[in-house]
Amino acid sequence: MMTSASMHTEGGNGQSGLNGLKIFIFGAGSGMGAAIAKMAAARGAKIALAGRNLEKLKSVAQQLGQSVIGTYSVDLADQKRVEEVLAEHGPYDHIVTTAAELTFTPFVDLSDEQISRMLSAKFWGPINIGRAASRHLNAQGSVLFFSGLAAYRQAPGASLVGVLNIGLESLAAALAIELKPKRFNVISPGVVDADTWAAMPEDARSAFFQQVSNTLPVGRVGSVTDAAHAALAVLENGFINGTVINVDGGGRVA
Repeated sequence: MMTSASMHTEGGNGQSGLNGLKIFIFGAGSGMGAAIAKMAAARGAKIALAGRNLEKLKSVAQQLGQSVIGTYSVDLADQKRVEEVLAEHGPYDHIVTTAAELTFTPFVDLSDEQISRMLSAKFWGPINIGRAASRHLNAQGSVLFFSGLAAYRQAPGASLVGVLNIGLESLAAALAIELKPKRFNVISPGVVDADTWAAMPEDARSAFFQQVSNTLPVGRVGSVTDAAHAALAVLENGFINGTVINVDGGGRVA
């Protein structure tokens, strides 16, 4: 007979596969992280929200109501803090991180500060989450990282972004072996209409999205809902492990 923990890994039915489970989401204040939180809560999950901006997190928490079990301001480079927040209501059934602070700038123009900020969220963050998962994640639970299309499609100004993205994919594969039966996977989104591009002037952003849309087989850029649907599918399906799910509108082959 299957235990309740093992049944959680058989793959959801699209409606109740997360019901009653606890999910910790880093980067939950906006964009893909917030979309995942809202969609998971709608399916009955209990959610802990974490990020740098506490006001944004509180806004998301207000929308989710009693589904929220904790709201935390976290610097992912701070290993002790990552351990603290996961320990409070752990162990968790799933841990997700969409956190990123990316700078698209020619390699020789990147400052030490810009590099440090990128490393904090997408290098040290996943490392610290992986360490904590060994103690604060259920045996049948999973960790979901977010990489990106820059891992495969190099472009001027995206050198370090690509390095960090491809590194996440290698890390997930290794942790799936070392920390089994816990699962580790990666969502690799393409260009998504999210806060990543908020610094661009609106007209420049619209033109960029149109340019990208013209190159993609699906004819549009992605939405945070596209990413959230893919994330929940990976969380619910216990036979997806050590792999990368490309949610890029065909960007890898275009």
